[in-house]
Amino acid sequence: MKKYFIPFVCILLFSLVLLSCTKKSTDHEPSANTRIQSSLQTMVDKIVTDYKSEFPGFPGGLAVKVTSKKGSYFVSSGFTGAINDQYHFRIASLTKVFTSTAVILLAQQGKLNLDAKITDTIPGTNMTYIPQDANYNIPYKDQITIRLLLEHNAGVFDVSNALVPDTVSAPVPYKGQWYIGYMENLDPNHTFTFDELVGVVSTCRLFLFPPGQGHHYSNTGYSILGKIIERVSGLSYPQFIAQNIFEPMGLNNSFAPYRGDDQLIPPPFIRGFRYSPAVVECTESNISANVGEGNLISNADDLSRFIRSLVRGEGVLSPVWVNDYMLVIPKASFDVLNYALGITYAQNLGWGHTGSHEGYYTRMVSDPVNDITVVAFVNSWNEVPGAEIPLIVKLEEACYYARNIVQ
Repeated sequence: MKKYFIPFVCILLFSLVLLSCTKKSTDHEPSANTRIQSSLQTMVDKIVTDYKSEFPGFPGGLAVKVTSKKGSYFVSSGFTGAINDQYHFRIASLTKVFTSTAVILLAQQGKLNLDAKITDTIPGTNMTYIPQDANYNIPYKDQITIRLLLEHNAGVFDVSNALVPDTVSAPVPYKGQWYIGYMENLDPNHTFTFDELVGVVSTCRLFLFPPGQGHHYSNTGYSILGKIIERVSGLSYPQFIAQNIFEPMGLNNSFAPYRGDDQLIPPPFIRGFRYSPAVVECTESNISANVGEGNLISNADDLSRFIRSLVRGEGVLSPVWVNDYMLVIPKASFDVLNYALGITYAQNLGWGHTGSHEGYYTRMVSDPVNDITVVAFVNSWNEVPGAEIPLIVKLEEACYYARNIVQ
């Protein structure tokens, strides 16, 4: 079974001590930028070398882009051929920050109320936030708010990451199966829709807990948010993201595929792999089941620009809407990852998100106080038993080291 967009667990608190020595400057001494670039390169080389010494056939590499007051730097190691920060890859659940930005932007424009129930009427219209049909007749729908969906506190069953229980009473042919895999076996190019995915939850009467009574990461909750964006704006999700986030923020190398047959990554791109230890390329992918929660394609340069501008209140959201709404962790937080509105906080790193899609792990984070932004990614899953978490830890470790090198 494929796995999609499983959030990383930050299991390490790194206390890094960087040793430095001072000496009299000479004309032959490397510049500060050269020293930083060299230190970053040494860091990623060591992480990759150490990891591949344990898994010699591992096909992936590690790349890190750091932006700070001292400059912007990009380093990579372990890839086949040279890459730079313009190479595209699948950003997986980093998409959720874009979806949250879109929802909050609509609220900023007065077109949406974050604390409205999803069954409430959209301001200035006679239309409810979700359709009044069988696909959206999900359990507890009258108690779910838009804010709870953004926080993953709504209790919406996650069709993307969980099997449909074989105990459901509905007469469906996918009992005990992963719905997305079931449909892709019938047609690899099947285009999934918001209505279809949420309809599985409704038909099977699935839920995780009453709204506001817990925290559970739910891609399907973000599918509902994607539908709300469309109904409020009158645009498709890809159109709204392109016109209201990509274009005004100068993200010229970011894309929002949504069709089942749109499975390629625009060139230049990073190839994705699975290692078990057999190597399987998985660059091409039907991403239509993940629109709104994990479908976007971007590069390190765009992601760095996006997250830095966003959390500083210099993007499409005003400082008030960023600081008083987006970057506010719920008082009754059930989440050890400090999940706010589509974005998480990590001590000594800042605000951002992680992403995992078949063949790719990504970390995007920005500290607006110290003005340090880090984007890091690897382009292979390691499916050897017990090896996946250590790889994620290496990615997280790279972010902490990179931050300390440039501060």
